[in-house]
Amino acid sequence: MKASEPDSSRAKVLAAAFRTWTTVLDDPEPAVARLEIRYPPAWAFATTVSITARQQKRLLGFLRDDLAENRPGHSTPERAATVIDGLLAELAAAGRTRVTTADLAEAAPRIGRSRTWIAAHITDLIDGGRLAETRRPDTFRIA
Repeated sequence: MKASEPDSSRAKVLAAAFRTWTTVLDDPEPAVARLEIRYPPAWAFATTVSITARQQKRLLGFLRDDLAENRPGHSTPERAATVIDGLLAELAAAGRTRVTTADLAEAAPRIGRSRTWIAAHITDLIDGGRLAETRRPDTFRIA
């Protein structure tokens, strides 16, 4: 399996979900926007999905709600810990066996907590057995 295949399949699943969502809603209105689905690391094209004004409004509402929940001031430590667990699971599913402090710090906006909080939480993950220290500084084995 190539490194880009997991990202490609996620983009294709997202595209299929959007196609299903737009089809199931059966909105008779004409399309007003197109969602172009791409996948990293080269951001290759996966597909385009047309949406109506009502669908666009609902989608933007979902995104606003999600972004509001992930703002640093709105994220609880418990929720942030859950997001980090999910991130570690994603990395492990992608075949990664190690994670760095920088990997988790880059996800600070998604986690909704500061880099300082993330650094302190790494200690909790080590104590809890979720991460194990390696000989390389700031590099941990995903347990």
